[in-house]
Amino acid sequence: MKLTIKITLYIYFCFSVAVGQAPGENYKVFNRLLNETRIEDYYSVNEIRTIFENPRLKEEPAILKRFSKKPEKIKTYKQYREIFVTEERLGGGVDFYFKNKEMLNKIMLEFDIDPLILVTIVGIETNYGKKYAEYSVFNSLYTQIVNLPKRSSWATKELFHLLLYTKDQNISPFQLEGSYAGAFGYGQFIPSSFNKLSIDYNKDGKKDPYDWEDVLGSIAYYLTQNGYPKNDYNFSFRSPIWRSIRTYNRSDKYANTIIDFRNELSKKVFLSY
Repeated sequence: MKLTIKITLYIYFCFSVAVGQAPGENYKVFNRLLNETRIEDYYSVNEIRTIFENPRLKEEPAILKRFSKKPEKIKTYKQYREIFVTEERLGGGVDFYFKNKEMLNKIMLEFDIDPLILVTIVGIETNYGKKYAEYSVFNSLYTQIVNLPKRSSWATKELFHLLLYTKDQNISPFQLEGSYAGAFGYGQFIPSSFNKLSIDYNKDGKKDPYDWEDVLGSIAYYLTQNGYPKNDYNFSFRSPIWRSIRTYNRSDKYANTIIDFRNELSKKVFLSY
């Protein structure tokens, strides 16, 4: 019976698309999602079809431009570093540290992690929560599946995890906004990382990507789950700390910039006491 319903909905979906327009990429992505993930454990085929017929679904050409000009790829390390290691952003890091010092110290003791690494990551990722939402996460991942073959399987998996998250939160899949790459929240977690490695640090019953306690606790948990060693202050190139940071954004330039920013921030924090 399930197979019959599924086939019937396939036919209906194809026909409904064909009536309004030539069969488009939305059906191909819809089909990939069904074939490559366990989405049917959580959604009916009809629910998924409805999502892919939503008028808010669209490709974002600007996202493709952003991928073609990723600073990690086209800039030298010096140029990349200069984007983030600025006096303004370092000053923001000092302010953020002292404003959240008690919380950061609590996380430091619980996870045996350097709190300035946490400040640095949110400073570079979202400028301390000031810039975290540019595009619909659904449309970002959809655009990648359709246009970037090397990322299509990855983006299909992330679309699956996005749909799990939005169903759990009881929000529209198109409501969540994030980066051009599909990350969201103050910590810029991709959907699979958020579902698997974010935590409800403040114990209020919800893992909140826009609550600083949950965000900073989740980043600490993420790093320790990805090899950040306890009570270790070796920030050198390819050290265990460096390697754990690199899992956050798989770029040597990114990991090196995080370490450089952290070291500059530590000087300014020390001088502010």
